[in-house]
Amino acid sequence: MFFRLLFYACTMHTFMYAHPHVFLDTYVEVLPDKIRVNWVFDEMSSAMLMEDYDKNRDKKLDANEVAFMEKDHFKALEPYSYFMHIFDGKNESDIHETNEFSALFEKRKLIYAFSIAKPKIKKYELRFYDPEMFVALILKKKFLTCKEVKCSVEGYDADFYYAYKVMIHE
Repeated sequence: MFFRLLFYACTMHTFMYAHPHVFLDTYVEVLPDKIRVNWVFDEMSSAMLMEDYDKNRDKKLDANEVAFMEKDHFKALEPYSYFMHIFDGKNESDIHETNEFSALFEKRKLIYAFSIAKPKIKKYELRFYDPEMFVALILKKKFLTCKEVKCSVEGYDADFYYAYKVMIHE
């Protein structure tokens, strides 16, 4: 009985740390020339980030605040591939470059908008996940828009892990 309790105590301790702290509703728009991504942060994360980056406390982000947020917070996610990976059917590759970054605060939520280049292949998956499980990227069917291509979304939700992929066929 003692060993069973010890096992559960050790296991529960591990699970307490293995869960998301930030929840992002992830909107994806597959366009002919690029892929647009919008992250809508949960209210708690939005409030904390706005506390850090809205320097003049006007509940809006001006151009200087957005530029600093991009450099200090968003670009720091490059080593994590911005929680996105391209899968070509054999290999998964990281995202190293983003474009057209913007940020705004709307209805008590922070929104990041940015784009990535489309791969030069006809069939691929864009995968969304954080292997460390601190960020949950939630991508629902209604969050996906596809222009001039066929695409669909699949995902996995759990209390402690979230992973989604957009399958794209041009």
